[in-house]
Amino acid sequence: MRPNTDEIIEVERFCTKIIKELSKRLEEEGIATKVETHGSVARGTWISGDKDVDLFIILDPSLDGTYLHKTLDVVKGYLGTGWTESYAEHPYIRAKKEGFDVEFIPCFNFDPSRSIISSTDRTPLHTQYVNHNLKTVQRDEVRLLKQFMRGVGVYGAEVKIGGFSGYLCELLIIKFESFESTLKAASSWKHSEAINLIDDSNPSKPLKKFKDPLIVPDPVDPKRNVASAVSERSMWTFVAAARSFLKNPHEKYFYPEKVEADESSILPLFRENSRFIFICINDESVPVPDVLWGQLYKTERAISKFLSVKDFTVIRSGVWSDEVSQHILVFELAYDPISKTLLSMGPPVEMTKNSEKFLKAHIHSNLVTAGPWIEGCRWWVLLKREENRARSILEKEFKKKCPMLGAPRRFRTLLESNSRVLIDNEIVEYIKGRFGEFLYQFLKGRPCWLD
Repeated sequence: MRPNTDEIIEVERFCTKIIKELSKRLEEEGIATKVETHGSVARGTWISGDKDVDLFIILDPSLDGTYLHKTLDVVKGYLGTGWTESYAEHPYIRAKKEGFDVEFIPCFNFDPSRSIISSTDRTPLHTQYVNHNLKTVQRDEVRLLKQFMRGVGVYGAEVKIGGFSGYLCELLIIKFESFESTLKAASSWKHSEAINLIDDSNPSKPLKKFKDPLIVPDPVDPKRNVASAVSERSMWTFVAAARSFLKNPHEKYFYPEKVEADESSILPLFRENSRFIFICINDESVPVPDVLWGQLYKTERAISKFLSVKDFTVIRSGVWSDEVSQHILVFELAYDPISKTLLSMGPPVEMTKNSEKFLKAHIHSNLVTAGPWIEGCRWWVLLKREENRARSILEKEFKKKCPMLGAPRRFRTLLESNSRVLIDNEIVEYIKGRFGEFLYQFLKGRPCWLD
């Protein structure tokens, strides 16, 4: 996990070179700034093999917000081609350069007398805090924690993962001093666990401000929760994996075994007592990853809710995307088709007018298979379903641009015109590469570290 001497020299040379070249360009454009390396490279906590570099272009706080865009224009000119513009709270540039994945992030030099202009203004302060408080021997402890979190699938604060950021890992080691101690502490975490690096005398104080599953106030900006991106699933996955590792330490927690995901390993995992529905979407204009995954998860929740409203029992669901042109949503249903009839509840008998309307609507209806009858104090009737198969119900809804789904508008359009609904092993044509790996793990339904 620890980078070797050649790797360290390579990244230092690259950073020195690019900082010198970009600083010269910015100076020529008359932009008062300094370019610095931040993130794990600057804090000495990066993992061997990683080629990620975060370059921060720090502007004078006297400049206004328009200089963020002016600075990025200079970066684009410096790079020429091969860059993409991404967005968090503010835009930044991502590029592949000399084998490194580089993010060019403009921010403002933090002035304590003024409020933060952009959220990235804190990052240089994060570097100062970590470098001041993290002991040299603890940097390998951070690497262990990061790789462990990668192995169990909870490393990364991006929307896709909803997990632990590198900075949060560093703070946990500063607080608990070692990888093993961090796992021991995590083993007994509760909901809305508060970890206070600011005021040890009152560790529960942050609870009054935040309502997240995990609460770690930023020591350089206590109004912010460093762990706000950590989802319940990621938090409890980490807790469970920590407990499991402490009982039975194994390399698989850090480096999960790669499974050859193909037809021979995947098809036997389809179960006779449930049904898998796949929605395959082709997308020609994929947004940046954080926006994309936010839309995908919202679409997944909307379709799950729609299926539930239609009386299907959704056992679980998942999302996969290559982030380029193809997305696949999968839903495991307890049964499909459902019954051909639907029990419909009518009004209480004591409500005279409503009862008359209900009876008038159902006594001579061709959709009624039984009733109306009185059960307890209400009218009831048994109706025929127009459709009782998930695929036909979904396809019909997609053609209507999903007015009931509540999915993002862009995905409603994609579902209408660029989607296919497949059942069980009909998905076989898509079983290859990364999707095959995802599907194998989804069908298996058990984290690899539990094997």
